[in-house]
Amino acid sequence: MTKRPWTLRRLAGGIGRRVPLRPFRVLFPYPVWRPLFRLWLGTVRAQGDHRKAMRELLEVYQDAYVGVDLGAIDYDEGVHAKHRLTRYHDFFVDRIEQGERVLDVGCGKGELAHDIAERTGANVTAIDASPWMLEFARWRFAHPRVTYVQADAVDFTPAEPVAVAVLSNVLEHIGPRIELLRGLHERAGAQRLLVRVPTLDRDWTVPLRREVGLPHFSDPEHKVEYTPDLLRAELEEAGWKMGEPRLVWGEIWVEASVVGQPGE
Repeated sequence: MTKRPWTLRRLAGGIGRRVPLRPFRVLFPYPVWRPLFRLWLGTVRAQGDHRKAMRELLEVYQDAYVGVDLGAIDYDEGVHAKHRLTRYHDFFVDRIEQGERVLDVGCGKGELAHDIAERTGANVTAIDASPWMLEFARWRFAHPRVTYVQADAVDFTPAEPVAVAVLSNVLEHIGPRIELLRGLHERAGAQRLLVRVPTLDRDWTVPLRREVGLPHFSDPEHKVEYTPDLLRAELEEAGWKMGEPRLVWGEIWVEASVVGQPGE
């Protein structure tokens, strides 16, 4: 996957991995600080400039969301709880046949790549640009049918053509998306794509954030967030035909096939 900018969110995650924060808990006992925090939120809300108050409350809301996001990884011992709770792996597993060659683009820590290989019998090449994520994947999610490779997705060519390419919360991080999508067929040989992306209009705070002049994407690293029409347009421009999308958990899950395949 293409390299991502070093954002506050990534910095927070890095500090959480490298700096032991548990000793600092003695300075911030929950029963004391929660009431103070709620009182402080009330003072933010009570200021006369309601637009400024809304901006500041939304910024704190985002900070809390990032904390919950990181906490969800700790909660399930290094694997984000969404893997288990939303069961999104099933969408990919149910659409891959035994023995197929699969390219997992932006595999991260390897949770999905391992599950695909284990549950379908597929052979998976899993690529990511992050060395520490791949290190974790090789330790926690090693599998005889999964090969982890550090690579940039936009110009990666697998040793052998694949049948299916998986993009699970990856496409939104890519700048040259059309180039990537074309290359998955032209260079990697994929005949099908299995795609999971975040929806733009995920909740009511999105237009409110726009209204008060704040970034409105769910992750500051995102280059884009999607409506079904926008996703369809990008896929078609790159030579793919999009199937019927599923909208669930604030995301779009969809299968796409190469335009001009037999039966189309």
